Amino acid sequence: MTETPQEPSTFGQKAAGAGKVFGKRVVAYAVGAAVLAGGGFAYKQLSGAPEIAKAGDCMAGATADELKVVSCTDPAAALTVEGRVEGKTEQEWDADNDGKICSAYPKTDQTFWEGEEGKAGYVLCLAPKN
Repeated sequence: MTETPQEPSTFGQKAAGAGKVFGKRVVAYAVGAAVLAGGGFAYKQLSGAPEIAKAGDCMAGATADELKVVSCTDPAAALTVEGRVEGKTEQEWDADNDGKICSAYPKTDQTFWEGEEGKAGYVLCLAPKN
C-alpha cells in the first residue's frame, strides 16, 4: 500500500507576509494620492491658473482662455488683480452691468469669472498694470 502525501492544513491561517503586503499597498495608494493632489497644486502654481490669483498679482492674456498669473516683471504682464470676490455665480457676474461686484476696487476696468456652471465661483477685479 502506498501512501499519498497530504498537504498541511492551511484553513484559518494567513499566508506569511499577507498583512505586510496589504499595508504596503495602502501606503502606496496614500502616497500616490498625495502626489496627484500635490501635482495638481503644483500644476496650477506653475501654469499660473487664474484660480491662484490674489490681490496684487499680475496677469497676462488677451482672452479668458489665455489669462494667467505671471510675474509683475514679465513684459507680458498687462493687468493687476485689484481684488477677488468669492461666492458669485456666472449669472450674477453676467448681470453686473454696473460693476457693483468690484465696486470696492475703483481702478477695476474689467472682470473675470470662473467656477462651475450653476454654482458660485469667484470674480477677479482687474485693472491695467501701472
